[in-house]
Amino acid sequence: MVDVAVLCPVTPFERTDGHRMAMASDIQAILDSKLSLGVVTFLYGQQTPSAVTVCESRYFRVSGGSFVMRFIRGLMSRIPPSSERLYTKESMAGIKEALRDWQPKIVVINDVSMAGYIPLIRETVPAAKIVVRTHNVMHDVRREQLARTKYQSRIAVKFDTERYCRFERDSLAQADAVWAITQADADRLAMLYGSRNHVLSVSIPLERYRSIATSEGRPRHFIHIGTLDYRRWSDLESFLSDNWPRILSVDPDAAITFAGALYGKAIEAPGVTYTGTVGDDAAVYRQGRLALNIQKSTGGIKLKTLTSLAAGRTLISTAHGVEGVPIASGKHYWDMDIFLKDRLKDVLADSEGLRKIAENGRAWVETHHSREATAKQLSRLVEAV
Repeated sequence: MVDVAVLCPVTPFERTDGHRMAMASDIQAILDSKLSLGVVTFLYGQQTPSAVTVCESRYFRVSGGSFVMRFIRGLMSRIPPSSERLYTKESMAGIKEALRDWQPKIVVINDVSMAGYIPLIRETVPAAKIVVRTHNVMHDVRREQLARTKYQSRIAVKFDTERYCRFERDSLAQADAVWAITQADADRLAMLYGSRNHVLSVSIPLERYRSIATSEGRPRHFIHIGTLDYRRWSDLESFLSDNWPRILSVDPDAAITFAGALYGKAIEAPGVTYTGTVGDDAAVYRQGRLALNIQKSTGGIKLKTLTSLAAGRTLISTAHGVEGVPIASGKHYWDMDIFLKDRLKDVLADSEGLRKIAENGRAWVETHHSREATAKQLSRLVEAV
């Protein structure tokens, strides 16, 4: 028997991106709360199971087939086509077996995409409480994707968007509790669906960043770490066309490193470098003293913001980039609009001021996003379920 079972669409044992890091934070918080744990997760392509000793784990492989085949299968179920591959005969039988073996008191569905398993959970362990753990507001994510989709694929994306919005609404209604990743997301879900939501934030692996001195790195070198997908590519285009020339006009030697997977063609600009997938984000942060968050859409975990602060970088961020993170411009970071419109020359010339802001931002993350802080938060939520 275990106290908590967690269902994850991707493995939380390999922190290769923000989504996995957030899931790994949840797993660590459960273990730090001295709760026994079983994890169900999925493998993709040639991926193999990780060697896990800290908890029980069961792995299943997602279904194969082309996008067209997955879409057709999705048409015949209530699951959104984009999530259909997480529901196979093997995974349905295997998850049922795992739940029977573990008899958990709480089942955490760690991402709305896994919420199609709620009926199976109710049937298999009827006494268990079900928590839906959200990492974003999928209503907004999907509708933003739809707005940016053109040509023939728009029909399929529109169908998936409408199905996903209903799926998210129904999933939250069926759960015993909802844990959003930020207060902003909790408020948005409440407005959309009338759900009662709580907040479980993420812990940052602070030990990874503590050795980075705030004075380390080039003074006018900006760092942006994160995947530049369909949502971020337009943010990148906007920043490089509208804002980057203004920075270069003040300091022609300024530079940016964009580290992370890039979907689509790189946008060339003076002083801009793309390095691709990140192996060690701490090594990238060491290159420059400034960090960027150019996000212009709502929602999400703000991991880029939190890791930038933890690494002792002076963060320049849009309002959306710090949404739900209660930090103050001019104290913990600089708001992008204020930085560009009013303080650009002053801030770039004030190395001591930049250092103080970097130290304040790091101290804030260490206080609010340590493993200890997140574990205490989770313990309170578990008691309330």
